[in-house]
Amino acid sequence: MNIKIRNGWIITPQEQDFQIIQQDLFIIDGKISFSENGAQFERVIDAAGKIIMPGLVNAHHHIYSILSKGIPCDVPFNDFIGNLKNLWWTLDHSLNKEDMILSTAIAMKDSISHGVTTVFDHHISGYTENALSDMVEVFDAYGISGTLAFEISDRNGKAFFERSLSENIRFAKAQKKKSVQGMIGLHASFTLSDESLQKIADTTENFPVHVHIAEGEIDGMQCMEKYGKGLIERFDSFGLVRKDSLYIHCSNLIEKDLEILKKHNIFIVQAVDSNMNNGLNVGNVSNFISEGIKTTVGTDGMHPSTMRAFKNSMIFTKYLNKNCDLGYPEMNALILNNFKLKKAFGLPLGIEEGEPVDISIFDYEPATPFNTDNFLGHFIFGITESRCQYVIKNDEMLLDDYHVTKDLYGDLFERSEEISKAMFKRFEKNKGKY
Repeated sequence: MNIKIRNGWIITPQEQDFQIIQQDLFIIDGKISFSENGAQFERVIDAAGKIIMPGLVNAHHHIYSILSKGIPCDVPFNDFIGNLKNLWWTLDHSLNKEDMILSTAIAMKDSISHGVTTVFDHHISGYTENALSDMVEVFDAYGISGTLAFEISDRNGKAFFERSLSENIRFAKAQKKKSVQGMIGLHASFTLSDESLQKIADTTENFPVHVHIAEGEIDGMQCMEKYGKGLIERFDSFGLVRKDSLYIHCSNLIEKDLEILKKHNIFIVQAVDSNMNNGLNVGNVSNFISEGIKTTVGTDGMHPSTMRAFKNSMIFTKYLNKNCDLGYPEMNALILNNFKLKKAFGLPLGIEEGEPVDISIFDYEPATPFNTDNFLGHFIFGITESRCQYVIKNDEMLLDDYHVTKDLYGDLFERSEEISKAMFKRFEKNKGKY
């Protein structure tokens, strides 16, 4: 379907900033054009004054957490490890294939509704074989791109470690250069022995890793006490600080770790909402960015909104540094790196001439002058608070006037309460096992 989008504000990321132009945009045979080229248009969208951006990226999601709302977990957790054991490590072994297909379908609809068209997910469930392929079928059905990885750790025994590793390798090889690719999912340093890291390094070619780093203080403390190294130094000693890897949280790094990261072409992903919810330290985005380390945001399964993650990261940066003058350079970098992450995995930005379309249209209409110089002020205090009205990707209208267009997995959605109740029962039985 050829679509004419009239008179919107088109936001195009550049290397260091953004180009802001108000003009018509044309989608012809699924590709971006800035001229009509004699095409006939089946649809005209009046986007006068509204914001047209490339589809957003959620750089760290946990889709497996979708059905955890209201789950009967034991509280108080007391500390971070108590949180992991009593909730997340019990939950993941309670999830089966049907749970995960439903969870992924919910996540896809929620992502689309928030203008997110690319999701980098870090997965774990009670089953391993073809788990990532089950999820990618749902990604593909909804037209969402990204990466998937299966969490590897020692905490579930050697057999589960081997199956988790095999699933990552199988999927990553099968998905090379596709719209949803594979990464190597590691839980964290404190749940992986040297032997395990060596095996991961030896068997996973040069696929980038997706790993939690220094989410809680225990990660760095255990690493220094047990191995006499910082977290990044330890991973680097196994060759696992690989190009385009995602290092999540990075809340408690030492100076030597930052020095190593500066030498590698990786992404730090902050999940401020999750860290604060867990009562944990939050990485200093301002420091990461000033050191030249590419940094962006994810939601860590807390919610589907990259916009909310952007704004909360910027606000917390001011608070953490006790400096009201921070914020604009940090937000500029967080957004630009969000889109650079897309390109790092060979995915089109989606808004440049001749590219396959991948755009989101937000209903913010500037009431004051709007241009390249003041874009960030509008973004932080206006665009992040607006709703996504349209999403168009790969010649498909995924969101049309606030409504997700694809009515898929209807049987699972109808039975979601029944499916969740059955999972809650398995959760109750699994308490104390992990």
